[in-house]
Amino acid sequence: MQLYVVTWKFETSEYQVFAGEALIEHSEGSNSNDIVPGYERIAWIHTPQNGTGTVICKAESASILYKVFNPWREKYGMTWTYTPGLSTEELVELIKEKN
Repeated sequence: MQLYVVTWKFETSEYQVFAGEALIEHSEGSNSNDIVPGYERIAWIHTPQNGTGTVICKAESASILYKVFNPWREKYGMTWTYTPGLSTEELVELIKEKN
């Protein structure tokens, strides 16, 4: 699976407030680990002071990320950006191969 850095931003502060109850429900409910085949959340980081946040995850494809994050976009006015990344171990191996 590919490692991704996913960032989000609420379109308005009103959407952020509205999403608060859903976040509580989501994090304490049965969906707290975003159980979608081909997806694994590693970290979920919130920066509420500016309505943004970051998810570090692994996914089989960007289409899996769409399945995980699009419901939040539709309901709570969030924009999402998916960026593939490398772990330190992966990057070290690539650097070693180059040498």
